[in-house]
Amino acid sequence: MFKQITNLQGDEIYLIISLWIFLVFFVSVGIMLFFMKKDYIRYMKDIPFNDGEEGMYGRTDEEDRV
Repeated sequence: MFKQITNLQGDEIYLIISLWIFLVFFVSVGIMLFFMKKDYIRYMKDIPFNDGEEGMYGRTDEEDRV
């Protein structure tokens, strides 16, 4: 099984690129979540419980749909 990994014959660039895409995506999401405003997180968390109440920007849910 490990002989296939050590004998790539030039195809390792695809593995390295896919690893970097994976790492960059999840690190950027983590950084975005770390710097996200706590009020926005609280607002998004409470959306399912707000039935027509004023939202984060002072508008009701019905006004947002129009």
